Amino acid sequence: MQAYYAKTDMKGKVYLVGIGTGNPVDLTPRAKDTLLEAGVIIGHEASLKAVAGLIGDKQVVGGTLSPVERSAAAVDFARRGEVVAIISTGDPGIYAIAATFFNYLKENHISISVEIVAGITTASSAAALLGSPLGNDFAVISLADQAGRWQATRCRIEQAASADFVIVLYNPLGKIGPGRLEELTGILNLFRQPATPVGLVRGAGREKEFVKVVRLSELSLSDIDNDTLVIVGNSETYVYDGWMVTPRAYQSGLGY
Repeated sequence: MQAYYAKTDMKGKVYLVGIGTGNPVDLTPRAKDTLLEAGVIIGHEASLKAVAGLIGDKQVVGGTLSPVERSAAAVDFARRGEVVAIISTGDPGIYAIAATFFNYLKENHISISVEIVAGITTASSAAALLGSPLGNDFAVISLADQAGRWQATRCRIEQAASADFVIVLYNPLGKIGPGRLEELTGILNLFRQPATPVGLVRGAGREKEFVKVVRLSELSLSDIDNDTLVIVGNSETYVYDGWMVTPRAYQSGLGY
């Protein structure tokens, strides 16, 4: 079970809950039960709107709080004996609240009862709409410029590209514009053929869902914003009947 329990005298508890795409049909039964149990729900406005039907008369903390501020608020409520849920789209452990929350606990020497409720990841949701682009080994990289040093990120991109991994890109534009994405495209052109399929997905599972497959040579910034998830195929990825597929290399007689 994906959970962490710390010895603590606090009576309260904090759940870190992934709500998937934000579409209620993609909310897991465990996540739903957790939100019904919690007395306090914390999250940004879009996430809170997505689970509005489960909030009822619970205490809600939203607004423009940063992830660190959400973490601090959750701890304060738990100290008062409350059961708290911090919600995030996708999975809370993947480019989301969990890492920030545990860093906050560590930096402030806090022990508290915590449980992580996994959600359907953005990469999984996007891949399902594209076909099977993640059918073999892949690397997941974020271009968020406020959450990582570009030198380290660039090194990872080069290594993933040279090793022929399918590459999944979160936060392709970051906060300061397309510079990193443009540099990444240049790196990919060194290791990938121009016809390499690239999948673009925005708003998976939501009303304004956008899905497109292009060739690497056709990749345009006009199709990409910071909510777009980008999946770059490897040397074996192909498109068949509109589906983007990365095959697995099964060998006859060897089993699974």
